[in-house]
Amino acid sequence: MPSILHISEAVALGIHACNIISEGKESKYSTPKLAEMLQASAAHLSKVMRRLVVAGIMESVPGPNGGFVLAKAPEEIYLLDIYQAIDGPFPDVCCMFKKPICNYSRCILKNFIIDENERARNYFSTTTLKHITNQQGEK
Repeated sequence: MPSILHISEAVALGIHACNIISEGKESKYSTPKLAEMLQASAAHLSKVMRRLVVAGIMESVPGPNGGFVLAKAPEEIYLLDIYQAIDGPFPDVCCMFKKPICNYSRCILKNFIIDENERARNYFSTTTLKHITNQQGEK
């Protein structure tokens, strides 16, 4: 997934799956159905969905007609909740390299990276599933 902002494919799948379920066109969504809709590997998506269940964001309904439903109201689920359930703590990054090649006092991108990281963290911590579902309806 090419992007200047690196969000793992697992997080992207989790957010999109939660959004689909939040829209609620069906009562439950199975992993194969979600994988088809997202054009993703069902095995990979299954691992993502398990993490969302463990985090209390999703509930798994067993049985032949089972699937996933939200465990909370869409207005109670923040994108940061989904991110952290899948990838752990939101990173505090001030360097684009795994090992810094310069000291931070003379880094040419330091302010940009810190500002954009803070903007991303703010967006993820203030945006709910209800908000992104409403945005989709506005288009």
